[in-house]
Amino acid sequence: MSRVSDRNVSPRNGHTLMAGLGARISGCASQKEESLEDQTDHNKEVVTEMYSAGPIEYLIIATKGKGERLDRPELTDIEAEFRKRYLDVFVWEDLGRLVRGVEAVRLLGIAVDHGTRVIVPNDNIDTANETWEADAIKACADHVAHQEHTSRRLKHKLANRFVKHGGAMSRPIAGYVVPQGVKSFNDWLKDPRFDVRSNPQADPWIYDGAKLLRETQNCTAVADMLNARGVAVGPYCRRKTWDGAMVRRFYGNPLLKGQAVRKRRHSVKFHESGVRKSVLNPKGPLNYACPHLAYFDADEHDDLQQLLKDRNYRYKRASVHGVDPLTRVPRKRTRFPGQHGRCWYCGYHHVWGGNGVTENLMCSNARHWQCWNSVGYDGALFTGRLVDVIKAELYGLDGFDSQYRELIEQSGSSDRGEVARRWERLQQDELELAKRRERFVEAIDKFGVQPMFEAKLQEIDADERKVRLQRRALERLGQERLQVPESTIVLRQMLEEEFVGAAHDSPEFGDLLRKLCPDVFVYLVRLCDGGGLLPRAYVRLTLDGIVPDARLVPGLDGLLRREATFDLFDAPQRERIRTDAVRWQASELAPKAIAARIAATTIERPTATAVQNALNLQERMTDLGLSSPWVTVLEPPTDLPKLRRHRNAKYRFTPLDGYARPPV
Repeated sequence: MSRVSDRNVSPRNGHTLMAGLGARISGCASQKEESLEDQTDHNKEVVTEMYSAGPIEYLIIATKGKGERLDRPELTDIEAEFRKRYLDVFVWEDLGRLVRGVEAVRLLGIAVDHGTRVIVPNDNIDTANETWEADAIKACADHVAHQEHTSRRLKHKLANRFVKHGGAMSRPIAGYVVPQGVKSFNDWLKDPRFDVRSNPQADPWIYDGAKLLRETQNCTAVADMLNARGVAVGPYCRRKTWDGAMVRRFYGNPLLKGQAVRKRRHSVKFHESGVRKSVLNPKGPLNYACPHLAYFDADEHDDLQQLLKDRNYRYKRASVHGVDPLTRVPRKRTRFPGQHGRCWYCGYHHVWGGNGVTENLMCSNARHWQCWNSVGYDGALFTGRLVDVIKAELYGLDGFDSQYRELIEQSGSSDRGEVARRWERLQQDELELAKRRERFVEAIDKFGVQPMFEAKLQEIDADERKVRLQRRALERLGQERLQVPESTIVLRQMLEEEFVGAAHDSPEFGDLLRKLCPDVFVYLVRLCDGGGLLPRAYVRLTLDGIVPDARLVPGLDGLLRREATFDLFDAPQRERIRTDAVRWQASELAPKAIAARIAATTIERPTATAVQNALNLQERMTDLGLSSPWVTVLEPPTDLPKLRRHRNAKYRFTPLDGYARPPV
């Protein structure tokens, strides 16, 4: 029975009825604009049935938007119209068209307080009735319950189809062909234009991209390569070119290893705004095996994901009260050495913008009051001096050419002694892993499932994956000819060609330096007589970084790896003239005369005071028994008024978990 009151409405202005009409559709693909017109026509019928004594003026508010959203601008407009006290009646087809939730009851209450009668015919609500509030609350509960019930039913049905026969398919990505009318992953096909394993003439961009991603661990670099080769993005991508985020999503898709996934994420409602946001599903995803769609085997794909995860773990943003303040915010592609160089004291990476200077870098941990090293350094100066060090090491390789050639010849000769030993070690590791798994199964049978067993199983799985990758590397070593430079001269030429014409501030040049210099640590030094703190870099070089097959040549990595230290500053004048000042002092010259001699023979123009400071520095070195005036700063000095970060109440020195300072 209808609960709408039979009492007619009358205009409060005495001549024209002011009626508001509301309509809303969600805006889904299956909905049409005509639905808004249908709702408006129905609402007009309700008004005309109740009032036919005079003219009617309509205020129509018809919108698209989700019913749960509380931040829709039309809700603010409706509330404002109610407060103007000129509307006689407002009609909604059903209360869910206004808001699907109890916020609708609040809006109806505002209308009643300001003299506007609200009628909702499909839910039998009329604010002219005393029971309107209870009726509205019940209607809200019914709408919310219906939505939740429908959502659960659809999710369960689609999940069942997916697990049962690979139904409820996702959108296809690049590299796959979906024939028209198919309803299961079983009917999908790999694109023959890109499947090198079945078509030798195919474009190997999927494999080349994975290889470059493994080498650089930089998704943007892979995106640049794919765009340069004209590789098309997936059919449902909004962007028409690749970017780093798309590359990460593509190579992180388990479909590339023959495993379809559903329910990896789900939506969570934020009740303050009514917005639903996609988050990781805490229950984990559903998987469906489709090996015919695999471009990579599972171990190879999982190893690449773990490599990227380990590479980016140390760059994780510091949490605020246990929450990441920039969750799901993509990281831009930064210039070298940003997010690569590390603080020697705490292990955290360096970021651009040190102490407000755009071209300087500093420890990111110091920004959070968790490291005292707030000294910045010039990024361009670091890159230039690192290139000089690499070039010097390249020319120093000539003395190791005979040893280099011997290692290459051994790797390609019929004498496979080292390879045989590696096979023997691999077989021992495989046997030991098999025993570990047997003992693990026995422990489960004896003690039942224990919480600690999950971590142990993950450890065994990771070790087995490493062993399988080692086996494939050894199999390749015996089947293919390694692509390795035949001499140190050829290797040097390769690296010099990479350096020629490359801009030092380009991302591509940064990718090259990250291969050649995987580890960068910056620490502080000062003169033994005091003074300011100055940055010095300690780097580990891998001169075979651009030769992926070099790791398959036993002993070659040790030959081509170096450690180097260089200054990121220009020494103070008293240190620059110290040697000359001491030499001229032996001739019993006064400081003023020594300054004149130094000015005549060098580009320095010291004063007598500067000469005396240089002599005092030498005297201090002698007293301390030092051969170099520089001393490494291990703790924050107490005599520097500008370095006071560690004295702030917020300061807590917090090094990176598991970090150990390398010797310098």
